[in-house]
Amino acid sequence: MGRKIHGPKPRDKEQPNATIVFDSDMKDVVFRHRPKIKDSQDLDMATKPSVESYGKPINNWAVGITVAPRKTENYTYTIDSFLNAGWDSIHLFFEPKVKISDKHKKLPLTQRKTRLGAWKNWLTSLNDLIELYPDADCYGLIQDDVIFCKGTREFLERTLWPAKDVGVCSVFTPTHYTRENPGWYKTNKKGALWMAQTYFFPPDSARNCATHRICTGWKKDRQIDNIVGRWANHVKQYPYYFSPSLAQHVGDTSTLWNKNNQAAGRRAAKDFVGEYFNASEFAKHNYDLEYGYED
Repeated sequence: MGRKIHGPKPRDKEQPNATIVFDSDMKDVVFRHRPKIKDSQDLDMATKPSVESYGKPINNWAVGITVAPRKTENYTYTIDSFLNAGWDSIHLFFEPKVKISDKHKKLPLTQRKTRLGAWKNWLTSLNDLIELYPDADCYGLIQDDVIFCKGTREFLERTLWPAKDVGVCSVFTPTHYTRENPGWYKTNKKGALWMAQTYFFPPDSARNCATHRICTGWKKDRQIDNIVGRWANHVKQYPYYFSPSLAQHVGDTSTLWNKNNQAAGRRAAKDFVGEYFNASEFAKHNYDLEYGYED
């Protein structure tokens, strides 16, 4: 029997829906209240969230970031946001010609000597994490164009893992995966899975994914999310996405896609809580969103 997670407290029906507030330089977005979103008629994704969590506590983390050269270097912002979310370290997996900022030089770094490309760098980095940190309770790989809300680490330590059949969890949730009630939602999109910005794996799932023939046999440069979705369906260890999204896709230049496939529309989160939202307090108070917004 897993640890019981209670739902949110009833909300005041007189409260307005969503108000989006930008800061003075138009960079940060804070959602004062959740938008009202109709449940999707998506047969590949649960309409009710998981209400329990399973597995031993997460004490040892092994998280990496894969970074490729871009015209706009969002990765420095991403590293800062990740550390501000509660972690004290992240392993940097840099493609050639990516430079590290002075303030991040104390972080562990693997600099690739030759360009691997998005998929190969991602899969190689997952294998590297497993080899470098064999005792980790959770393996995570994030991409270089995402930001997090505060307290994400403690939130995950309180809520992982949301089911016995979990293969991978994401705190970034694209627009069309949004659900109205807070919680972890199971999805089985197979080869149509979207968005690999923030993947966190249980140890056994990480090792399986890193060596499975579906993953090792993929030779193209794109479609990290699609291949992980195919793997998850094959081994029956499924992706879980959290709603509301605790991270946001912020990249405005892509190393893989054209201008119509950047961080907007379905490739962004519709209900990102904002960088100032405290996910730790949110989890402590049974997913009551009001506790996440600090004065």
